[in-house]
Amino acid sequence: MKENMGKQDRTARSVLGPSLIVLGYLCLEGRKGRPLGLMSMLAGATLIESAITRVCPLSAALGIDTRSAQEKIRDRKQLLY
Repeated sequence: MKENMGKQDRTARSVLGPSLIVLGYLCLEGRKGRPLGLMSMLAGATLIESAITRVCPLSAALGIDTRSAQEKIRDRKQLLY
């Protein structure tokens, strides 16, 4: 898929992802299968994955591209080489 995530978006996801994983772990409180904790950890892992790959499938489906104009130009130049 085509990159559609800008620097600020990646930074926010890089901070929120681990925070959600820690929050989910704390919500589990040693009990297995607690839905809120598991969902929080899954959401955190998804945010981290999208920050690393710079691709958000939901944003792509909605036609959202948070890259700056400079990032878009840089990506076009890379495609030419």
